[in-house]
Amino acid sequence: MPSAAVRAARGVLAAVSLLAFLAAFLAAEARLASPTALAALTAVGTLAMLAAAGRSGLRRLVLGSDSGSDETEDSPAEADAWLGESAEETPWTDRADRADAEAEADWPLARLEPALDDAWNRYSDAALTLGLAALGVGSFVLLAVHPGDEPPLGLVLSLLFGLNGALVTLPFLFTED
Repeated sequence: MPSAAVRAARGVLAAVSLLAFLAAFLAAEARLASPTALAALTAVGTLAMLAAAGRSGLRRLVLGSDSGSDETEDSPAEADAWLGESAEETPWTDRADRADAEAEADWPLARLEPALDDAWNRYSDAALTLGLAALGVGSFVLLAVHPGDEPPLGLVLSLLFGLNGALVTLPFLFTED
């Protein structure tokens, strides 16, 4: 079992990785950063993930959680067999709902949670809450000193996302594991 310092470091690095990838995504969507800054944020996220979750976490992020697993999934027709229906009689919406209960996300940002799951702990919650609060406060400061009459919408969204995210994650700091 790793020591408390190692668990704390892994937890903080997991949160830093999540925040870096999230900041890169928000900056790209809001067109707030240059390609160099986006590459730097992605590099920080990748290095922090590598340090926190190891190569297996990075592999889960890039390739998905089912890469390299030998588990076999039932086909939709076999999944409907327990209902006594053939695949042709089952409405397509029901088949799609039951086809794969644990569908793998195609969106890389959605794969962060499973990739960081092994390294996530209370220290991660604290670092995530502080990081989101810093994102919100930093966006507020940038809005306050913005020289133009019309503030950039991306900064307003970053402000709202950061402060609301910090408030949402705050209760996780006070829960028992």
